[in-house]
Amino acid sequence: MLEKNGVIERNGSLPDELARRLRQSIEAGELRPGEQLPTQHELCATYGVSRSVVREALSLLKSEGLVTSQQGRGQFVSPEGNRVFRLQPNLQDSHELDLVLEFLMSVEVVATQLAAARRTDAELAEIRAALDALAQAIKAGENGVNEDMQFHSAILKASHNPYVQQFGEYLESQVRRLIRIARTNTARHAGLTAAVHKEHEAIYKAIAERDEAQAREAAAQHLTNAGARLRLYQVSPSVEP
Repeated sequence: MLEKNGVIERNGSLPDELARRLRQSIEAGELRPGEQLPTQHELCATYGVSRSVVREALSLLKSEGLVTSQQGRGQFVSPEGNRVFRLQPNLQDSHELDLVLEFLMSVEVVATQLAAARRTDAELAEIRAALDALAQAIKAGENGVNEDMQFHSAILKASHNPYVQQFGEYLESQVRRLIRIARTNTARHAGLTAAVHKEHEAIYKAIAERDEAQAREAAAQHLTNAGARLRLYQVSPSVEP
């Protein structure tokens, strides 16, 4: 049974907090594998949030594999329950952040190397278009999160390995908040925006030249630097993600 006095306080991310509470209910066995979740209306009433918050929270749980949709019937706890792989990094724990970045590197670096070896001209043009869109977003004063995601998704596609692509897309869905925080910190600190753009340009250049070794190095450097930008958040957690 879901908590009856579960109104969520207006601080932090409401969808993240609602997803956390529902996740806890699944892990505690209060919501069992295969069981139907309360309706959106019921969740809104229980937690004192809007439908948009409920939809985003459910989307997060779907991306983790904890919740599935059945057309015309509603949302259900996955038959596998909580026995699914997911990432829930604590951004205030430096050691945990290092472990997550190390894990991401194992996928992103290999994907970038494969893209350098296997990309087609059309795929290279797609990567370039995403990079140009990111530059335009930055110029317009936007955080460029969506464009950043498109850039890395285009690289995953160019790896021509469907497993790398699918797992990479899963990881991106799980660490989207990390990327959002890193890019917000980038915008708030002078000089970082230009540095990040150079990192992306270096990745593109290596892929364009089919230089696998340089592609690995550029991708690894980008993730290492992203970790440093995330540590700015650890110092100043008041920064909005």
